[in-house]
Amino acid sequence: MISHADGPISLPAGSGGAASTALPLVDVLLATYNGAKYLEGQLDSIWAQTHRNFRLLVSDDGSSDATLAILARYKERFGERLVVLPHSSRGHGVVLNFENLMAASLHDGLAEWAVFSDQDDVWLPRKIEVSLQEMMRMEEEGGRGLPCLVHGDLTVVDESLNVISDSFAAYQRMDPRQCSPLSLLSVNEVTGCTMMVNRTLLQMALPMPPHAIMHDWWCALVSGSGRRSFLRTPQILYRQHGANQLGAKDRSLGTRLLRFFTNGRGVVRRVRSLGEGTYLQARALQQRLRALGLDEGYVSKYLAWRDGPLVARIVGYRQYYVGPELDRLSRCLLWFK
Repeated sequence: MISHADGPISLPAGSGGAASTALPLVDVLLATYNGAKYLEGQLDSIWAQTHRNFRLLVSDDGSSDATLAILARYKERFGERLVVLPHSSRGHGVVLNFENLMAASLHDGLAEWAVFSDQDDVWLPRKIEVSLQEMMRMEEEGGRGLPCLVHGDLTVVDESLNVISDSFAAYQRMDPRQCSPLSLLSVNEVTGCTMMVNRTLLQMALPMPPHAIMHDWWCALVSGSGRRSFLRTPQILYRQHGANQLGAKDRSLGTRLLRFFTNGRGVVRRVRSLGEGTYLQARALQQRLRALGLDEGYVSKYLAWRDGPLVARIVGYRQYYVGPELDRLSRCLLWFK
């Protein structure tokens, strides 16, 4: 076991057998918590990647099931390429769990890129390869030195991997190709388990501010100062089950109206809570960009609009809020900050 606080972590040459030093090293950041039921399937799919020069960094949030035993068993296959990190903030949730992984990858300094992994999905074999190709294309076209992020669509499946929807974006009524640094302040359309980021983004994103709603949303916001690319062809089977941290929900008008009529108070409470969270997260981004000497004008404009009277917000809400009209109107009317 290693920790970024203990000095550099290294990947011995030729570890894992099939890894090629001619290929660039990519860190896979896997956050686990009581994930024994599906973890083996995810580990098998990571092992089967066509891009063989990867290192699997794992941070566990205090599992009480067989998760750690499974990781110990898979250590025999992965060898030195599987590293379970100490986690000083165990039991404090997914954001700090991923922050632990991000910090380890950044401070070690071996990998130029990192991909994020949930514990219950299944990756298609070219997942890392395709993301890295797009990342390198962006950097070669002027992205070097800028925070860069690649993300993509997913195939939504049930517990047994039967397809629910060929496109997570369509299922959620999102269009990630059209989202902008401005729209991301209110609505996250970057799915964390599809993300690849470069070291510049990790440097800018860390430490994670207390008001970051989720690690993937924060990384998406940081990428607004650089480049972001969406891949339309899914490379992940996104498994839906009762214990998903977020998951894919039916967002049809009928289903959503049913939720409101059966639990109206709960819906309003969640909407208002998200409104407060997005406001505070935008403030944190404004402060981070100022500290880095980067342009934060669009964030300040957004915050000034959020601070304005309802009449002014109604006039401009389409510019700031994207997605289905019901979502836009609920944010406009219920997000006071």
